[in-house]
Amino acid sequence: MRVFSDRLVNETDRSLVNDQLIVPILKEFFPGCEEYVLKNPILYGDYALSDPTDEEKEDPRLYEDLGEYDRVREKMNKLLEDYGFENKPMNLVLFNDALEHLTKIHRIIRFPKGSALLVGVGGSGKQSLTRLATFTAGFDIFTISLVRGYKEDNFREDIRELYRSVLKKPKTFMFTDAHVVEEGFLELINNILTIGMVPALFPEEEKDGLA
Repeated sequence: MRVFSDRLVNETDRSLVNDQLIVPILKEFFPGCEEYVLKNPILYGDYALSDPTDEEKEDPRLYEDLGEYDRVREKMNKLLEDYGFENKPMNLVLFNDALEHLTKIHRIIRFPKGSALLVGVGGSGKQSLTRLATFTAGFDIFTISLVRGYKEDNFREDIRELYRSVLKKPKTFMFTDAHVVEEGFLELINNILTIGMVPALFPEEEKDGLA
């Protein structure tokens, strides 16, 4: 239910799904369970057993009800602490809304070819939550570093490096509005999102080594 609801754009549509469509289905096919199933918060994810610091630990990828906010907050505070040991520490206050956004971001990047557009005022934590969700998933962050004279050729080279590195370990490509130095960058991003590749990115002699 949460996955469907996340894709809706206003409260009217969410109410239609959550209150008018889902509830009758639950009562018909799962009688007696609706109170438990619909109990807030409705947080589902596969990170309850996540331990990105242990590279040898098997990833069960068990998608389950994560329970109450306090339980999720305890888990995420531990992961945030672990993140600070390997990266620049982040001073995050994981209030309830942050936990919900974090769970959504994590779920999206765990989907094959998952992508998301995060919208919000500057400093609201979009990048920090993305970094923590990426760490929780056991992925690495990939982003570009702007320098003077950074042009499309430089961006293409960074994308080539992304494609080379993702073969070794899954990556989250974090691209912000500040990175849009030229409008042509957006066309390349659009290619990645729609067809999964950028035409003519690699010369023919390099393609065999990427298979």
